[in-house]
Amino acid sequence: MAESRNESGGTEPLVAGESAAAGAGDPAEILLGVLREHLSVQEIGMDDRFYALGGDSLIALRVLNDAREQGVPLTLRDLMVHQSVRAILGSRSAAAPPPGGGAPAGHGPAGSAAPFSLLDPEDRARIPEGVQDALPASALQTGMLYLCETSQDPLLYHSMDGWEVAARFDESSFRTALDALARRHPALRTAFDFGGLSVPAQLVWADARPALTVERAADADEGDALLRAWCDQQLAAPIDWRVPSLVRCHVVALPDSFHTVLAVHHAVLDGWSLSRLAVELMTLYAAAHDGVDAELPALSPDVQHDFLAAERRAADSPAAAAHWLRQADAPALLFDAAKHRKTPDAGGRVEFALDATLVRALSGVARMLGVPVKAVALAAHVRALGTWTRRDHDIVTGLVFNTRPESAGSDLSAGLFLNTLPVRFATVDATWAGLVRAAADAESEGAAHQAYPQAQIVERLGRPPFDVTFNFMHFHAYRELDRLTSVPTRGWWRRGKPSFPFHVNVEISGAEGQVRIGFDPAFVARTSVEAYASTLRRALAALVANPVSPAAPSAPGNKGK
Repeated sequence: MAESRNESGGTEPLVAGESAAAGAGDPAEILLGVLREHLSVQEIGMDDRFYALGGDSLIALRVLNDAREQGVPLTLRDLMVHQSVRAILGSRSAAAPPPGGGAPAGHGPAGSAAPFSLLDPEDRARIPEGVQDALPASALQTGMLYLCETSQDPLLYHSMDGWEVAARFDESSFRTALDALARRHPALRTAFDFGGLSVPAQLVWADARPALTVERAADADEGDALLRAWCDQQLAAPIDWRVPSLVRCHVVALPDSFHTVLAVHHAVLDGWSLSRLAVELMTLYAAAHDGVDAELPALSPDVQHDFLAAERRAADSPAAAAHWLRQADAPALLFDAAKHRKTPDAGGRVEFALDATLVRALSGVARMLGVPVKAVALAAHVRALGTWTRRDHDIVTGLVFNTRPESAGSDLSAGLFLNTLPVRFATVDATWAGLVRAAADAESEGAAHQAYPQAQIVERLGRPPFDVTFNFMHFHAYRELDRLTSVPTRGWWRRGKPSFPFHVNVEISGAEGQVRIGFDPAFVARTSVEAYASTLRRALAALVANPVSPAAPSAPGNKGK
């Protein structure tokens, strides 16, 4: 039975559906039901906190949109700040449904974003035949493609997702599935035009399809060799972002199994989108093979439009500009990035695994403190940075924010919905619990301005706002593959190269996880990165061993070259 903290500090048992005035159509009962469904927790009480139940930013999108459909005008901020049903309903925004029910103001019905509506009329007249929709490119997309052109690095922003299927390959069913996936997701039919219109634009073509190539191997060794050769060849070839599709698919078929790779340009897909596409591709493939309907949920065309509208509002917001300038206003941690004019070539790699015991422990700390697991991992990163650089104050790290809008079905849409922005720790709390809560607060406070273009911070500062970045990824979409018994998957892997000189990725997939650190040896030496990695490992272990302990991982600083 779940427990909740009462006002005197003790705990009292709560049962599923408990509410002082619960009944049919009651907001409390609706929210409890929605939370039970999306968190897979059957016993949830009025005072149980969303993050303590295992919630995260993507699950939050599903919860708020499901609640809105049932007449409770929940917002993402309600869920992130108030967390419990009692606290949410005590806030003004979700206290009662709006007249007539439905979504709160500012969130129109699905389908309300008309094609070409974000372009000027003069630009609409220049759209080529065969284009289904056209939108301005986001600030992040524009920056990515600019760096690709100036760096001439074919690896930059070239991402791959790969896995093995323990079943015989059916090429006809696979082609059917890939075509259906492309029809379903505009991102798979998107290319860019940076010269034909008055603004850099993304063009969604009606009939573009990802290229599919198939090779066959007699045994596992030959299959592995063919797979490596294809990946190396593709990574060495630049992706032409002017021609759709910016997604390619390759299959290496063995007698009783097959390897699949999705190779994409990061400008059209983020990591969560790539995981969703992999899951949907396998779902569509299994359905085509078995001759049944895949029954995938419908997608909203509004998500990309809503994201771009949010970016425009944030770019014009003095409050957003002031917030991020305050976050970035601190000395660099590793080097004076303004003096390094070249595009970073973060080809160096240092990695280590997170075993199932540690992953469970990190989740346990998050639930105990009522914060996302991301905040726990971020706290360990900040402590490790402080130890590594011998700094106990003004630690600034870039943090990857999930910028998916609150539109219905946002978590299902494929696209680029990320932004890396500075978060500043003016002091580093003496206890792990305090530092974890500070990490959670930093993201929560930044979430109100998370669509603000990073390029505008650079322009205002005259330098990059950070020299270290942190990203946390929990691809729980892969859990959906467990029900596809006819196409069991295994051996998942991912490759990618961003433009940051030092970036830390903490990734949880299933019961285990991995830390992947990418770096440019021209900016920071491998021995120094290995010292940071060792410090981070100790920080994670110390954190889960005693979350209220003031002890920090002891290791000599070893930054720079």
